[in-house]
Amino acid sequence: MRAVPPVPAVLRLVQLAVVGRWRATGEDLYREVAQLTEAAAGQEIVVSGCGDGITTEWLALRTGCAVTGVDPDAESLEIAEVRAKSLPTPLPITYQQAPLDDLPHESAVFDIGIGEPALSAAENPALAVAELVRVTRPMGPVVLLMPTWSSEIATSARDLVIERLGLRPHLLVEWKQMLRDAGVVDVQVQDWTTGTAGGGARWSGPAAAQQNSLLTWRQKAHIVGRAWRRWGWREARGAVERETTLLRELSRERAIGFQLIKGVKWPHLR
Repeated sequence: MRAVPPVPAVLRLVQLAVVGRWRATGEDLYREVAQLTEAAAGQEIVVSGCGDGITTEWLALRTGCAVTGVDPDAESLEIAEVRAKSLPTPLPITYQQAPLDDLPHESAVFDIGIGEPALSAAENPALAVAELVRVTRPMGPVVLLMPTWSSEIATSARDLVIERLGLRPHLLVEWKQMLRDAGVVDVQVQDWTTGTAGGGARWSGPAAAQQNSLLTWRQKAHIVGRAWRRWGWREARGAVERETTLLRELSRERAIGFQLIKGVKWPHLR
């Protein structure tokens, strides 16, 4: 199946359907991370894949830790830095642009390591996980906040999800194995797929499922136009149906999961 040329409006819908639901957990999820890692003033945290800095700001403000955010995307970091400078009280936050599979830090310099969903967009996610573990001090907690494939999503839709989302989810067992291979022990998992630990609550608000499966006539026209210009009318006729099917797949409650995966860096790597 040919991939339909990405349309900005559809990209935003996909991101809202997936990352938007993860963001909706915001306060509760960050509070859980802070509690699990026992983050406290005087400690240093690295956030790999920090994006526009929402997590780094929350952690610095609520825990008193010095937080370093790393991301390969200059535009996202610019947004993060502008927002940090606009805060009424300066926070101990530093941002750095770098590949997530080649962090610009010495080994064992951070008390806590946190990997956000953007880490799954790294060229080599396993190496990105290993880098996060490398820069974390021995016996320090390492946390991944990661999208995971569900068996409920059609295999044929996965490539389109990756293209539209800009992230590459993995199976939960794969994320756990990456941590273990990097020297992390005592790996524990919390399922935040439905917006709370244990999956007991549902998301609400603008990312609600049915809203995300709808396309306006303008969006449909944009999709058809792009497909027609690239491949001709025969391909264009099925373009809207493919995009709509993808959005409906993502709108189902557990099409893609979100997991909080936490472990401890063992001091004696294998």
